[in-house]
Amino acid sequence: MSITPSTPVVQGSRKTSLRLDGDAVLLSTPHEEARIPLAAIERIRAEGRSVTVELTAPAGETRYAHRVAGASEAAGALFADTVNAALPGAAGRDTTADGTRLVETRALPPSRRTRKLRRVMRLSAGAFGLLVLSCVLVAAAGVPTAMIALVPGGLVMIGALAVGANALADWYREWRLIRHGITTFAAEVPERPGTYLYTDPAGRIRHVFTWAGGIAVKISYDPADPADVVLPRAALFRRGELALGLFFTVPALAGLVGTVAWAVVVFLDPESVAGAF
Repeated sequence: MSITPSTPVVQGSRKTSLRLDGDAVLLSTPHEEARIPLAAIERIRAEGRSVTVELTAPAGETRYAHRVAGASEAAGALFADTVNAALPGAAGRDTTADGTRLVETRALPPSRRTRKLRRVMRLSAGAFGLLVLSCVLVAAAGVPTAMIALVPGGLVMIGALAVGANALADWYREWRLIRHGITTFAAEVPERPGTYLYTDPAGRIRHVFTWAGGIAVKISYDPADPADVVLPRAALFRRGELALGLFFTVPALAGLVGTVAWAVVVFLDPESVAGAF
């Protein structure tokens, strides 16, 4: 069963979405994706900013439903009209059958952006732990007033470390894909400006979005994960991002190490800071 290009994707709150995919509706959440065949759907109901997928069920039994809230009213109404119009022609559809038996769910791995943010957060948490340790040491040494200098400076260094680590992660990903990935060109879809298509080694057509302009753009992707794609920037911009990452990361790390070292010295010899605080 074909899908009309105008069928919208319903974007809901909490990163949920509904979209047509061949002869099924895909319900996506940040952690899970459910494939609901049209044959399992009784109807799509759009009410205000919510869209509900009602499944078929035997008479007298509970009718299960999947609901997406916080969606655009216009998109939800158009999506419901489009899917409902296609339901009567769905192969194998039986409105008295248990639609839940046809629904397939699978867990979604964390996105690349989520994995990167988690690494940055773990690094920041480790740095925060060092700051807490430093405060504990100076307090145990009987110089709690030293925390007046430690805490603000330490928080600034933790923030700088997070910014720098994020910039270095973005730079490394682009450098790795350009150097070790596959570089090719993606062609723009004429009727969808900003959408470019490329074919991976398995023959699957994939898309990338950019407003770079032109009928084709250069891309680099990971052969082991063709969905991991970047649009290579000029070398000047890549070097600038590397410099920015090092500018924030190196002084922040050095400052945190120095802070812990100073706190240890104070703990071992409180008299060394006598009169300073």
